[in-house]
Parts: sequence; C-alpha cells; structure tokens
Amino acid sequence: MRILIATTYTIPAYSGGWTTPLDLIGNEHQVSYVVRNFKAGNHFIEGVNCVGVGASAATWQKGERYRNAFFQLLFRKAIAKSFSSFKADFVLCLDPNAGYAARHAGLPYAMRFHSKVGMEMGRPQFKDLLNDALFTISGPTTFVNGVEVIPHNQDLSRFIYKETPSAERAILLTSINAFREPELFIEGVMLSKSMKGDIVGTGEDRKKIETICKQTDGRVRCLPPVPRLNVPALLNEYQVGVATVIKVPVHYQMKVNAYIASGLFTLAKPWTHIAQEAPDLVRTFESAKELAEQFDYLSENWLETLDTRRKANDWIRENYSVEIPRKRFREILREKFPSVPL
Repeated sequence: MRILIATTYTIPAYSGGWTTPLDLIGNEHQVSYVVRNFKAGNHFIEGVNCVGVGASAATWQKGERYRNAFFQLLFRKAIAKSFSSFKADFVLCLDPNAGYAARHAGLPYAMRFHSKVGMEMGRPQFKDLLNDALFTISGPTTFVNGVEVIPHNQDLSRFIYKETPSAERAILLTSINAFREPELFIEGVMLSKSMKGDIVGTGEDRKKIETICKQTDGRVRCLPPVPRLNVPALLNEYQVGVATVIKVPVHYQMKVNAYIASGLFTLAKPWTHIAQEAPDLVRTFESAKELAEQFDYLSENWLETLDTRRKANDWIRENYSVEIPRKRFREILREKFPSVPL
C-alpha cells in the first residue's frame, strides 16, 4: 500500500512521530510525509519524501487564531496535493490537526494518535473525527478513550548489542525540557566519583542546559540531536543509559528499549515502564544523590552486571519486538482494505 503520513509537530529524522510510524510500517508499504510545522518545501530525508508546510510560531504572533487558520488551510491543501501525487491509499494522521485537515479535504484517513490529545477529546468535532476515520489506534501514553492501543515498539534489529570492559560514560537521550529532568542527570554525574555523561537531544530548555554543562569542565556535555538511523551507532559509544522523568503514573520511555538492545545498563525512575515490568533488569533512582550512587555501583561492579545485561537484551527483544505491533497493524489493514494487495 501507499500510506501518506500527516503530522503537525513531528521533526523529521529526529522525533518519535518519525521513528515509530516508520518502524511500524517497515518495508511492507511505501510512505510519504506531510509535516505542518516543518520548513516549507519538498525534502528527501532518510529515504522518505517529506513535504513541509512551513508553519512557524515566529510569524503573525498578533493574530494567532488567524495564523493557525491560515496554516491549517495550507496544511489541508498540502495533504490533498501529496495524496494525489503520491497516489496514496489513505492518510495516516498522527494528531487531531492532521485528522481535521484530511477529513475536511474529503480524503480517506485513519488516526494513529502519537501523543496526548488532552482537552481536544471534549470537543464535539473530535467525535466526528473518530467516527469518520477508517480506523483509530493510539500509542501507549495517549489516553484516548475507546481507542485501541498499539505499542510504540522500535525495530530493535537496528541496534547492535555490545559488551564493554568498564562503565565510564552515561547517556541521557531525551527531549530537553523540565518534564525529562536533564538537570537531575547533570547533578547525578557531578556527584558520582568518576562517571561522565552526555545529554543528546533538542527541546525548549536546550540553551539553558548547554550553559549548565559548560560549567562542568567537560564532564557533562550537551550534544546535538542524532537522526533516527544514526542512533544505534551513537549508543554503542556508551555503557550506561539513563531515563529521567518527573513522577507520573507508569510512563513508557522508548529510549530504554534502545539502551538495553545496545548493551547499556539502564538506570530509570521507578515509574518507568521497564522498572515496573522487569525490575530485576534495571536499577532505579529518584534523586540526584541516588543516581550518583548507582553510577558508582556500576563503575565498581561493572563485570558483575554482565549476566543482567544479557538477560535484559533477550527480554527486551522478545517483549518489545516491532513485530508485535506490526502483526496487529497488518490485521487492521487487511480488514479495512480487503481488495488491496498487502
């Protein structure tokens, strides 16, 4: 099939709205993207055609409502044009904005809610959006009532499991914002005896974190984000993977699966999914002091963790295989498109 993916906020090559749909679809179908909040024009990124509409928060600030309406119109036109030129079978929309645009354009569309919808669920038009969709599915933390959840599982075959003789450097692969607690990571590294650390990603607090990292004499670095296909090589440069997030109900952090599949020992908050599902395969922390203690433990007992790292790798590849959501996705497509060869 030919699937056109429409999304408002995805950062091509970097964000989850790029990684998880492409891993879900795999090589079984042809894919093209339309991204509202991406630089205008046609782009070819990681082998995928991507049309950017060019919406930017820096323009028309005094007329926010009119600005959004204008770019939503452009978004709708770009989706319709791409649908025709790509000869798509349907539009897979990752958020309500994209869904409304495809629906108003009169195109066959499905919803794959990638992130939380929030107050949008209370609007009357949201019900119409769900009712008119070919099918509706969501990721594990979107909480859309009555919508089937299909996991955000990465294609872990991209990641190479690696064993190392010592633990010297940790990574926090993250969106850099207060919710993800990058400052806790910095403090934990600085309180440890010898661990060094890198924060890799982008986000609203990046400049602030860069400034703080410059005060650590190189012990903690804030590095640029890395494209999806380069993440496996990046992770093989580290021994410890850290997952920080403020206290919330059980929280799914996709990075953890990549850490473990690459041979990194994972340190996570107790409410991260892996700590709940397989507590024997990770170690947990809540404060910077506790994180530092875990760093010191790994530095001093690294070889003793080898069996745990191997078991974790086997467990994550079995329980978070991308084939689990792919199987269900195939079933949905066969049900909705019985006459189309899959």
